[in-house]
Amino acid sequence: MEKPTQQFLKDAVDYLIPFVKQAGEMALESWGEIEIVKQKDIRDIATKADVEIENFLKEKIMAKWPSHGFWGEEGERINQSSPYQWLIDPIDGTKFYIGLAPFFQTYAALVFDGVPVLGLIYNPLSRQLFSAYQGSGTYLNGKIVTLKPPVSLKDSMINVDFGNITDKSQEEKKWRIDKLSKMVEKSYRVRMIAGALNVYIVTGAIDAYIDFESKPQDVAARIIIMQEAGYRIEWVDTPFNKKVLIVSQEPLSSELKEIISSN
Repeated sequence: MEKPTQQFLKDAVDYLIPFVKQAGEMALESWGEIEIVKQKDIRDIATKADVEIENFLKEKIMAKWPSHGFWGEEGERINQSSPYQWLIDPIDGTKFYIGLAPFFQTYAALVFDGVPVLGLIYNPLSRQLFSAYQGSGTYLNGKIVTLKPPVSLKDSMINVDFGNITDKSQEEKKWRIDKLSKMVEKSYRVRMIAGALNVYIVTGAIDAYIDFESKPQDVAARIIIMQEAGYRIEWVDTPFNKKVLIVSQEPLSSELKEIISSN
């Protein structure tokens, strides 16, 4: 299959915007009567709304692009060999959602040959829709987002998605905690609010987003939205055959990379 054109991506965003908004409203409507349908572990839970929203978006996407792949968080993958893969997180922040905390969003992204080329993130509580596709710039409720002024590490607000380290080796635990400690020591402030805050780097709420461990469905939409807003996306190697995602702009990006990659 050929690489997606700008017109294809624009048309895809226009097609999906009402459905992603509807999906977010479905989450909001079910918020008062949450039904748990799957408990993957003590903290990783799927609600009835997760499943219903994913199936709703799958129906809309596969009806429009039946040869494309689909990869949600709750169901089986479809057309896994296609270079076009739709990645869906029906409710990013399910643990917050279940706990009645207002920090959840609906994500949809298109990845072509492993590279995010389109992303939509909808916050149903604030009615904020973030959208971007390759070459478009980033939009919030239809208005272009402008890049915020850069800051240095000592003046920065950083959001860190640290991941669960209970199943990691002692060496990796120590390594992660050391990196976090250095960021806390050298920055203005470190937040650890997981996915809910990350997209707000494009509005200036934070200056950097660090992700130690996240699923493709969580990061694909964020990456293209942040990249199109002018932020630098960098994956930094670690000693543990994993990569840490750093999203920021210079000089902060290089300062954070130095912390993550240093011994």
